[in-house]
Amino acid sequence: MSSLATQLTDDANCGADFKAQNPNVLQAYDGFVSYGVLYHAGCQTDSNGNYCFANAATNTSAVTDSYPYYLPLGVALPGGAQPTCNTCLQNTMAIFSSAATNATQPVSANYKNAAEQINMVCGPGFVNQNVMVTSGGIRHHAGAGPLSLLLVLVVMVWSWL
Repeated sequence: MSSLATQLTDDANCGADFKAQNPNVLQAYDGFVSYGVLYHAGCQTDSNGNYCFANAATNTSAVTDSYPYYLPLGVALPGGAQPTCNTCLQNTMAIFSSAATNATQPVSANYKNAAEQINMVCGPGFVNQNVMVTSGGIRHHAGAGPLSLLLVLVVMVWSWL
């Protein structure tokens, strides 16, 4: 997927739109570069063998449980979000923490604030909030939208079939 992100930014493809910060192109780019992070997070299971993402997305009593899964796409955790403090959240945030050290990953722009917010709800040190971001290649500063999440989810489901 990262090669698709690179191809997307090529002038022969969508390079001009990428440079002009076209929201659709930026969302597609974020989806491509964050695919690996979201794939690993999406494969996490709880102690019963259930997928953590499926639990979070279908938990009607804690609707904010799915919000952390938007972090890799550059979407900030909403201020009032209080996801359930469980092993799934810890393991998922550990994956995001690792990715957040790379400035080319969209999660690098919002991980620290999300980790601080989660630690305020779940307790100090529940997730790692001390992440040092290293420089990297291409990175824009616009947040991703629903198109990015949809793109990543479609590719993930397709790969499971």
